[in-house]
Amino acid sequence: MALRIERSRLPILLAQAGMTQAQLARRLKLSDSFIHKVIKGERQLSLTKSKEAAIIFDCSIDDLYEWVDEAGKRW
Repeated sequence: MALRIERSRLPILLAQAGMTQAQLARRLKLSDSFIHKVIKGERQLSLTKSKEAAIIFDCSIDDLYEWVDEAGKRW
């Protein structure tokens, strides 16, 4: 099965955590502009940074993005 990232769920997770993009960037030791690009779908977090973000948001790595398979089914 081939999966691809549909879109970032960071805006939802940030809102639920009461956190700003800048705060997340600082905690992940990334630039604000990089986090903005992740949210816009222009970049993706590395596996390590994804795990760190999942720990920050107390969720799984899968919860950071919306996923879709080749048939269009969302995961």
